Amino acid sequence: MSEEACMAISRDPIPPEGYGQYIGQLEKICLDFHIDSLMPSISAVGESIQASDMINVALVGGFKAGKSSFINSLIGGNILPVAVLPVTAVITYVRFGSQDQAKIIFINGQTLRISLDKIFEYITEQSNPENLKNVERVDVELSNLQAYPNVQFVDTPGLGSVFKHNTATSRHWLPRIGAALLAISVEHPLSEEDIELLRELSKYTPEMIILLTKADLVSRNEQDDVVKFIERQVRQQLSMNIRVLPFSIRPEYESLRLKVSEYLQQSIAVQSVKKTGKIISHKLHTMIASCREYLLLARSAVNSTRESRQKLLQQLQREQRLLSSIQNEIWLLSNDLKSRMQTESSELFQKSYANVLNGLVGNLQTQIGQWKGNLAKTSKAFKQWAEANLTERLEVLSKTIGSNLAEQHLNASRESFSRMVQAFQNRLSKSVEEALGLTFKGASFDAWIVKPSQPDVQVGRVFDTELEIIWFLIPMWLFRPLVNRHFLGMLPWEVEKNLYRLASQWSEAIQRSIDDLAQQAEGFITDELATIENLLRQAPDRRAEIEKSLADLEMIENEMHAIKPTLR
Repeated sequence: MSEEACMAISRDPIPPEGYGQYIGQLEKICLDFHIDSLMPSISAVGESIQASDMINVALVGGFKAGKSSFINSLIGGNILPVAVLPVTAVITYVRFGSQDQAKIIFINGQTLRISLDKIFEYITEQSNPENLKNVERVDVELSNLQAYPNVQFVDTPGLGSVFKHNTATSRHWLPRIGAALLAISVEHPLSEEDIELLRELSKYTPEMIILLTKADLVSRNEQDDVVKFIERQVRQQLSMNIRVLPFSIRPEYESLRLKVSEYLQQSIAVQSVKKTGKIISHKLHTMIASCREYLLLARSAVNSTRESRQKLLQQLQREQRLLSSIQNEIWLLSNDLKSRMQTESSELFQKSYANVLNGLVGNLQTQIGQWKGNLAKTSKAFKQWAEANLTERLEVLSKTIGSNLAEQHLNASRESFSRMVQAFQNRLSKSVEEALGLTFKGASFDAWIVKPSQPDVQVGRVFDTELEIIWFLIPMWLFRPLVNRHFLGMLPWEVEKNLYRLASQWSEAIQRSIDDLAQQAEGFITDELATIENLLRQAPDRRAEIEKSLADLEMIENEMHAIKPTLR
C-alpha cells in the first residue's frame, strides 16, 4: 500500500498533550509496585509533553567530533567556541528567536543576559574550569534560524564523552532527547563507544541521524565506502537503519551542508508535531515494555506453586547473603584498578619532566634579563613568571595526560563493574527461569562516570629564608648573577614537585570516580534484589491488581498503536 493510502486510512496522530493520561497511568503502576528504576524516565517524558512545541535535537559524540562546528555552520556564524581542548559540561540550547541574544541560567535559578560574544566565558574550560561559575545551561536565540521554528539544537559536551561533570544531571537530561545527531569523524568511523551510545539513545528516541564530519579528508568514493560501512555495522550490531549524512565545514562542500540542512528541515522541522508525537510514543513504548517485564514476573509468581515462589525467594536470599561477598569483590576490584592506575599515573607525568624543564629554562633565560629593581621586585617578577609559565605547561599536560589517563582507566573500570553486574543479572535471570519458567532481563545497568576535578599548580617560596624583607641590604648590581642562578636552580625541583603533585591529585581524583562506579554497581544489585523480592512477596495478595495493571498497559499500547502516525 502506498504511503498516501496509509495516511488516508489512518487516524490523525495524537497531539503530544494527549499522552499525558498514559504517563499518569504508567506512573501510578510503577509507584504502586515500587518499580523505582523507571520513575526518572517517566518524569522526563511528562516534561517533554509540557514542552512539546519544541523538539530537542541533541548533538552528541566524542571530543573533537565536530559538534560545535556543525551548529556554527548551520547558524552561519561562530557562536559556539571550537577549541583545541574540550568545553566544560554546560548544555547549550540554540533556537530561533526574533532577535539575537543569549541568557545564562545558573544552578541557583538566577539568570543573566549577555551578548553572543561572551558565551565562551561560561561554556569553555579555559574561562569556566570545572563549571566553577555554576552554570546550569545557556540559552541562545538567533533570528537566522527561522527555517527551524520548532527545533531546539542542543550542544551536549558531556554526552558521548567518558566524562560527566554531574551524574544526576546527565541521567536526568538523556530521556529528554527528542532527536539525536551523532557526530562521527570520518577519521574514526563508528567505534564501540559510538555503538553503545546509539544503543542508549534508542531507548529515548526513534529519530537518530549519523553526521559523518570532516568528510573533506577523503574522496567522494571513500565517503560512499565509509557511509556503507557505517550503515552495515549499525544494521548488524543494532538491527537498525540509521541515515548517515556526510558533512564538512570547508567552503567547497556547500552541497553536503545544504543536503543536511534540507534533511533536518523536511524530516524534523516541517513535521514537528507528528515527530513530537512519534518521539513521545517511542519513549512510552520503551517504558511500558520495561514495566511489563516486572509485572509479568509478579504474575508468574502468582500462578506458580508456593514451592516455586519459595525456591526463588531462597535464591534471592542466597544472593542477599552473597551480597557481602559481591561487595568485597567489587571493592577488591576497585582497589586493584586504583593501584594499577596510580603507578601508571606517576610514570606518565614524569616522562614529561625533561621537556617541561627545558622549555622553562629556555624561556627564563630570555626573560630574566628584563627584570630590574631590588631583590623584592625581582623575586616577585620571578614568582609571577613561574606561576604563569609552569601553570601553562603543566595544565596542558594535566588536561592531556590526566584526561587520557582518566578516560582509559574509568572506561576499563566501568566495563569491569558492568561485567560483575551482568554476572549477577545472569544468575538472577537463571533463577527466575528455573523457578517460574519466565525469561527475565530486568533493568539495565548504565554506569555513569563523574569527571575528576582538574588539579591546580602551585609554585613554592622563592627563597628558603625571607630575604625579600631585607632587600635594601642586598646590592643587586653585585648579587644579580647569583640571584639569577638561584632562580634557574629552583626550576628542576618546581617541575618535579608539581609533576608528582599532579600525578598524585589525578590519581586521587580518578580513584574517587572508580569508587563512585563501585557504589553504583553495589547500589544497582541491592536495589534490584529488593524490587524483585518485594514483587514476589506481594504477588499472591495482589493478583487482581497485577492483572489489571497488565491489562492497562496493553490498553495503552493498543490505543497508541491505533493512532500511531504512519508518516515516516
